[in-house]
Amino acid sequence: MARVDLTLVVAATLLLCGCGDESGRMQGRSGLVTGYVLTAPVCPVERVGQQCPPRPVPSATVVALDRDGVRGSTLTDTAGAFRLALPDGRYVIKATNVGGYASTASEAVLVSDNPVQITLIVDSGIR
Repeated sequence: MARVDLTLVVAATLLLCGCGDESGRMQGRSGLVTGYVLTAPVCPVERVGQQCPPRPVPSATVVALDRDGVRGSTLTDTAGAFRLALPDGRYVIKATNVGGYASTASEAVLVSDNPVQITLIVDSGIR
């Protein structure tokens, strides 16, 4: 009798605690990915001592991809900032530059309780 009770307890515990789906994501939990999309180089000729920092990319498309496809998307604001709320899991965050030179940049992230902040730098095409 005690063995049956223990089996039931273990089965119930696994059922209640096994909140993840088949991809390993926690159901009902989400995290936040924030960041910026910048473009570089931005000066046709860079010189020693001359500042030429990357510039924000407004209206860049930012998508969150997992092995099943796109799980979220957004556009950057005028400062190149974005914000994506996603279920817990592993993603590749990919940004695409707007305009004549549509380059991309990406970074793998793990979304969980802790917010993730990244900066993606897309190629401006200036050479």
